Amino acid sequence: MKVLLIGAGAIGGTVAVCCKKAGYDIRLMCHRTETKDLIEKEGFFLHGAKGELHETFTCYDSYAALGDERFDLVIIATKYQAMYDAARNILPYLTDDGLVVGMQNGMLTESLAEIVGKDRAVGVMLGFGATRNGANDVTMTSLGEIVIGMLSGKTPNMLGKLKTMLTSVLPTTISDDIKSVQYSKLVINSCINACAAITGCVLGDMANNSRTKKVFLEIAREGLRVAKGLGISVPTYGKVLNYKLFMLADNPAFNAAARGIVTIVMKSKYASVKPSTLQSLEKGEKTEIDAFNGYFVEKGKECGVPTPVNEKLVRMIHEIEDGTRPISLDNLREFEGMLY
Repeated sequence: MKVLLIGAGAIGGTVAVCCKKAGYDIRLMCHRTETKDLIEKEGFFLHGAKGELHETFTCYDSYAALGDERFDLVIIATKYQAMYDAARNILPYLTDDGLVVGMQNGMLTESLAEIVGKDRAVGVMLGFGATRNGANDVTMTSLGEIVIGMLSGKTPNMLGKLKTMLTSVLPTTISDDIKSVQYSKLVINSCINACAAITGCVLGDMANNSRTKKVFLEIAREGLRVAKGLGISVPTYGKVLNYKLFMLADNPAFNAAARGIVTIVMKSKYASVKPSTLQSLEKGEKTEIDAFNGYFVEKGKECGVPTPVNEKLVRMIHEIEDGTRPISLDNLREFEGMLY
């Protein structure tokens, strides 16, 4: 089985190193020639939750460089903005039963399927965290699980092979409702990324800030109302985070319990993790906020569900991107009157 991974950043690099360590033939697409040369010369380093690992790779710096190569699996681990072009470009290099795996955060499997076809597109829910230290150096910051699936609900033979390979990274299961599973991750991702992006703090530092917890909860509540409007039943995330407990906002006892759950989440495996949106802002890069909280705003408008807190957060983070707003805890003050 021959595998091509496009986008060897924090997530992609982690997957590549773990799978190569397990003996899989996995190659990397590096659009920057200097990155390609560095990885081929020095290899790729992975630290953290899986220990100290180091692997060497065959790399390409363009699709033309693939020549007549054909791949059974293509994993696209780029940011969502680059996923579309990658999916279009890779089609000529797939085997007849080859699959394209979208590892982006958010709800992009339908978009991927529009390009490569429902019978080729694989959606993923990644339950781990990672941070990129350099072009060939990544730290895996937390463990979890991986869930894969296809919108068609089918389980072709190649999907089973993908499951076995990804088990080299973390325990992996196949879902016949990958959209709901991804939505569950989207909710927590949107809460974590938006709160960190506007404040500049990791969650552990915000755990005792009551205003942060209220914003966190309202992001989730709006997202869950949108899910109801879309007819999506959102499952418990990570087997412990039951979103149903978040929804009784007008009940003081349940509201207090929900804030307690948020505190536990902030102080647990996410406490010291710097979310990708904050990392992007600190590097002066565009974020993926439109694929996170922006998804709630877009779909909320489609199904008539108001999302004022998420809408405000998206606007704030775009202002930070543009340099017209600073990253500061003071940004939380602008939510007065919008929260329970």
